[in-house]
Amino acid sequence: MERKIIAGTITLPTGKREKTLHKQLGKFALWMQIPKDANEIQKDKQQSVPVSMLPIVF
Repeated sequence: MERKIIAGTITLPTGKREKTLHKQLGKFALWMQIPKDANEIQKDKQQSVPVSMLPIVF
């Protein structure tokens, strides 16, 4: 496998809006890496739809 090196400089965001966007993206990335607890896993399970929400099919 060929290894590629990308070189360059990182420029920090200068605008207030850009800074808040970068902070929000960083917090979101950290949040995505946190493992789920048992309560969150149970919420993600699929559930059947109540009969009242299904259309009547003949």
